[in-house]
Amino acid sequence: MEHENARAESVKYHKRTGLPLVTLKTAMTLDGKIATSTGDSKWVTNESSREDVHYMRHWHDAIMVGIGTVLKDRPKLTTRLPHGEGKNPIRIVADSLLRIPLDTPLVTTATETPTWVFCSDQADKEKELQLLKYDVKVVRTGSDEHVDLKSAMKYLGEKGVTSVLLEGGGQLNWSMIEASLVQKVVTFIAPKLLGGEESITPISGEGFDRMTDAVQLKNISVQKFGEDVCITGYVQDIQISDK
Repeated sequence: MEHENARAESVKYHKRTGLPLVTLKTAMTLDGKIATSTGDSKWVTNESSREDVHYMRHWHDAIMVGIGTVLKDRPKLTTRLPHGEGKNPIRIVADSLLRIPLDTPLVTTATETPTWVFCSDQADKEKELQLLKYDVKVVRTGSDEHVDLKSAMKYLGEKGVTSVLLEGGGQLNWSMIEASLVQKVVTFIAPKLLGGEESITPISGEGFDRMTDAVQLKNISVQKFGEDVCITGYVQDIQISDK
């Protein structure tokens, strides 16, 4: 029921703004790490937490990652529920220069589950033609070497996408936050301590200089999945309801 309610709020948000409601989903240790310094991340959270993430995917129209995640993990970004009845979201990749390999699962399975790649105007046109042969949709946003994320979200909204589950790496997560494109945050926290100055955190980028600039969340709710804790909150200035 919780995920169905989330679906309803995203439809309402899209109707009011014309944009998809973006939920940043992260999973980290108690000391704020999503992976070791070597990139090992299997698994941070327990099976119950990971199953809930697949229910989140089922209820979202789209799921979004950056090219770094694609190159490192070669993910499928599909929905895998216990009884196999899950709906796969549209798979969105932010890839400014079209570095996505043609043999990665997001490309080779695009005829079965849609894959949309957002790139900049500087991306190679020949690579775009190659991707089109695999039924990958390529959308150019941004005149420099970076994807214009605001234009990307506007495009998704115009195509009827009401919700995006952001499962990006630290840089994409920061870029989306910096552009004020994240409306909701869901963080799974495992009772583990990893340590390490070079261990990977869920949000990187430049960050804010002052604590007073930090993104403040409200309407916080807490849920347990075994020994894992899931914290959900909304960005302070968002207005989900019609009130």
